[in-house]
Amino acid sequence: MDEIERWRVEKKERVCFVTFNYDTMLEEAMRHVLRLGVRDMSSYIKWENYSLFKLHGSVDWGRVIEGINAGGRGGPMAFYEHIVNTVRPDNSSVSQNYERCTLDMSPNPNTGATLFPAISIPVENKDEFSCPSGHIEVLKEMLPKVTKLITIGWRATEDKFLEMLQDSRSVIIDGIRNPVNLLIVSGTQQGAELTAKNLGRFGDDPSLPRRGSGSLINEALLGQREFVPTGFTGLINNLDTLRVFLRSK
Repeated sequence: MDEIERWRVEKKERVCFVTFNYDTMLEEAMRHVLRLGVRDMSSYIKWENYSLFKLHGSVDWGRVIEGINAGGRGGPMAFYEHIVNTVRPDNSSVSQNYERCTLDMSPNPNTGATLFPAISIPVENKDEFSCPSGHIEVLKEMLPKVTKLITIGWRATEDKFLEMLQDSRSVIIDGIRNPVNLLIVSGTQQGAELTAKNLGRFGDDPSLPRRGSGSLINEALLGQREFVPTGFTGLINNLDTLRVFLRSK
């Protein structure tokens, strides 16, 4: 994060983080290194030079259950009772209104709402976001402006996000070169190549099966590519790779 911040200041750029993890390690790092804190759900997209998108939700997010007020009650048993008594089988009682919460699903700050965990678990051929719609709209606006893409431990199997990436490449932004330079950080060479292969679905013929089509990276859409097959630790132990990538044209 230190290296990214140095590059951002030097080049007067903006940074967009996208994660599919539920934990809060990234937020903690941003708070310690960048002095960026999360006060409410809008914080993630309101920082001046950074944005953070948690597309599969977070352990400290909840979705408001309509038609019931917790009345200040909290704790695991109260949460369990409310869920059993109010959530309909089709989840229609769970709204798209997101609030931050504690690990026992109590609203933070306490609004009296009863919350349902805002976490989506991806399964084969089904990838659902668990993220405020306002966040997703901001991400759609930012993706066409991306010129450098760093992936860390990501296999690029989330079809819904890959479709957003693909759509973003069809938007031409004045003054921004269309190809995206790519740095893939993976624990193995095979893993890095799999990520590249999955990202290669940019520009696929839409009539072909999307998963496992085996297409090569579209040269018109992705520019420079570099692999770090020694994982995140390998990247930290050789930060010159990151420095050179960030400053490459």
